[in-house]
Amino acid sequence: MNRKDMARETINMIGIMLGALITAFSVQGFIVAAGLAGGGIGGIALLLYYSLGLPIGLMTFVLNVPLFILGWKEVNRRFIAKTLLGLGVFALSLDLLQGIRPLPFEDLFLGALYGGIIGGVGSGLVYRLGGSLGGTDIIAKVVQRKFGLAMGSTQLLLNVVIMLFSWAMLGPKVALYTLVSMYAFSKTVDLIQGGLPAKAVTIISSQSEVLVDRIIKDVGRGATFLQGRGAYSAEEKNVIICVVGLTELGRLKQVVREVDDKAFMIVQNASEVLGQGFMIND
Repeated sequence: MNRKDMARETINMIGIMLGALITAFSVQGFIVAAGLAGGGIGGIALLLYYSLGLPIGLMTFVLNVPLFILGWKEVNRRFIAKTLLGLGVFALSLDLLQGIRPLPFEDLFLGALYGGIIGGVGSGLVYRLGGSLGGTDIIAKVVQRKFGLAMGSTQLLLNVVIMLFSWAMLGPKVALYTLVSMYAFSKTVDLIQGGLPAKAVTIISSQSEVLVDRIIKDVGRGATFLQGRGAYSAEEKNVIICVVGLTELGRLKQVVREVDDKAFMIVQNASEVLGQGFMIND
């Protein structure tokens, strides 16, 4: 491993530790402060804390030990190593931050919202850097490798079971707001993982050459030609593919209308755009 790779790996490790700390802060500062539950292994640790007073961080770590033994044989070793780092910092921070109250509130909705968003930022950072905070992530990866079941489906099934226990122990109101927190968490993780949303636009126009020139000049985006043929007219046409940010979509539509008001345009969500030459904020 050369120096550049070592530097990148070191930065990744620091990022994973920072993400774990942020997630622990969200749990103790908002989720526990509001008396909410959670999903996955963390959700089980919270239930043990509420019912028996057991430390959340310690129980999170202990419950993950058998999963690490399972994952060590079935999952990529680098992923396990990064997960162990993230989990260690997460579990330690959970107990060190016990009792922290960043905001004096007793509102379940605010606790769910703040906890979900801040936790999503921390966990999203960890996931983006190739690690995780343990729990159902490892189970889901093992099930996916052995049985081909999607990770999301496995995690959903496990979380449903845990939420049923939360419903029984803490009541329907807490369970409902816990779902709000989990939704905010998942959406924030998606945003951190995939970045800001973009739009993939397909345009079919008889003025394709002129239109691409205007897109490059006025919108500041590149485009790609695909060869197409009309099914009815059998006429050869250039199909334009272009990816733009949300703030640029209106300008692109205006350019298309100005050049060819009869152009056929399809706008689709692009949840993630990878590769050289595209930056959502450039």
